[in-house]
Amino acid sequence: MKFTPLLIGFIVLNSLATSSVTWAQDKNPNRANSSVISHRRHKPLSGLKIVLNAGHGGTELGAAGATGYLAKDLNLQVTKLLQDELVQLGADVVMIREDDRDISLAERQKIIEQESPAIALTFHYRSLPDDGDAENTRGVSSYWYHPQAHSLATLLHNRLVDDLGRPSYGLYWQNLALTRPHSSPSVLLELGFMSNPDDFEEAINPQEQKKLAKVLAEGITEWFRSL
Repeated sequence: MKFTPLLIGFIVLNSLATSSVTWAQDKNPNRANSSVISHRRHKPLSGLKIVLNAGHGGTELGAAGATGYLAKDLNLQVTKLLQDELVQLGADVVMIREDDRDISLAERQKIIEQESPAIALTFHYRSLPDDGDAENTRGVSSYWYHPQAHSLATLLHNRLVDDLGRPSYGLYWQNLALTRPHSSPSVLLELGFMSNPDDFEEAINPQEQKKLAKVLAEGITEWFRSL
């Protein structure tokens, strides 16, 4: 093909126009921002490390319900469900235990301090002694020690009470082994009484367990967004 001055001019102009459009598309800040916003919307916990601690385990059985269901197993079940929810939201989740084994309180503390997560959460179910008023004693309670953990404990506690309709057994400042770690906000949640028929029925219901995990994940996300 013979390239005349007219044809060459057309090719150059067309090339410049195409390059300008491509550059404009690549440099479009709205498109870039929408991509980032979309990622944050679907993965709001990306880049955050969260330690989850299922109470008891191994020879440490914890409380037992009317059917013999043990708190150590219930703690782990709920914690694994929460792990799934948090991973879907982008979090890097560290589980202190993922199976039925003994881990001392000192070792659990050490893991939290070494991991230095954004937050650390411990989960338990409790019970009353045989002579306690099991029929009328129920509800969730939350524990914090360092000031940095107070707002997290409060928000999660209120979420459980307001969103799930669980009775409140109280929000407490308490110097416990697993509220004491200072590397990150550390909160302990008692999710109900194994000795109370209503609490126990909710605790072992798979659908209620999933709702519990979802509400906790939403509460955690809300707390980080509030910072």
